[in-house]
Amino acid sequence: MTRLSVRLPVYNAAPYLTESLNSLLAQTRPADQIVIVNDGSTDHSLDLLQQFMRREPRIQIIDQKNQGVSVARNRGLALCEGDFVALMDADDICHPNRFSVQLETMQRKRLDLCGSWMRTFGNKNRELRYPCGDAELKWNILYLGRTLPNPTVMMRRQAVGITRYREDLHFAEDFGFFLELLMKNPQIRMGNIPKTLLHYRTHTGQASKNLKDQNQRNIITLFNDQLPSANIDATLSQLAEHFTVWQNKTPLTALQLKSYLPFMQVVSGWLLQHTGDRRLSAQHWKALAKIHSSQGEESFQLILDAAGSDQPLSWRLMEKLRSFLD
Repeated sequence: MTRLSVRLPVYNAAPYLTESLNSLLAQTRPADQIVIVNDGSTDHSLDLLQQFMRREPRIQIIDQKNQGVSVARNRGLALCEGDFVALMDADDICHPNRFSVQLETMQRKRLDLCGSWMRTFGNKNRELRYPCGDAELKWNILYLGRTLPNPTVMMRRQAVGITRYREDLHFAEDFGFFLELLMKNPQIRMGNIPKTLLHYRTHTGQASKNLKDQNQRNIITLFNDQLPSANIDATLSQLAEHFTVWQNKTPLTALQLKSYLPFMQVVSGWLLQHTGDRRLSAQHWKALAKIHSSQGEESFQLILDAAGSDQPLSWRLMEKLRSFLD
């Protein structure tokens, strides 16, 4: 029989815990184990957790001194015994059918990692939609530094193995976790369900510029650490150029392009090898040309030459890319 565990880190979440835990306990497909790590909360979170545990034997509480969310996530993950592990944060709310829909989808599509769309609430209220296919998710990880929405994810425990969250980072540690899984096993199968299965609470100050800048610096650090395991070499300047182009949509100078394009060729080749998706490869070369459409003939020719390793693709690109220069 398939067993499902839930991993929930908690730190000073008392105002939200009752609603969050009730949503877990109301699932149409109940979890078999709920592992909760209290990371040294200074409010009455632990008291609330213990009240729930006294009436719900599936709940297991680990109380530790405050060590940060990655330590709490890792400790909880190590104690999960199910074939599948569902992730969640202590202030979010699950749709009642979340687990049943994810389990059915993962087993039918043989996915190793499965997220979903989600709706924010709190100081913002909007639906967040994400790419759903395996290939597009992998291209997004390596080009945009974006991954599956962590609190919506369900994972096959066997596929995760000993991979854990980086405990020395305070931002982008969830991205690093999924990046490492991909670098270790390019054949890992990912997907998002195009339904809102989780309500994600937002708080004031979550999206400040300083936090975004630190997040991007950490993503560059993670790329620098993880890409060599997939035999992808990059300098720090190439990684900075990569995110200047793809996250900020800022064109590079011709000199920067000469430095950057060999790295893009390697990344695109690696993704093409492991996803087989030539459509996404062409889309990224065309997008690069569009970003540089105001930079002149030299930049266009550099991009065309780099894309031209696949000759039929280069001729198709030529017609598309020329239009950006006209």
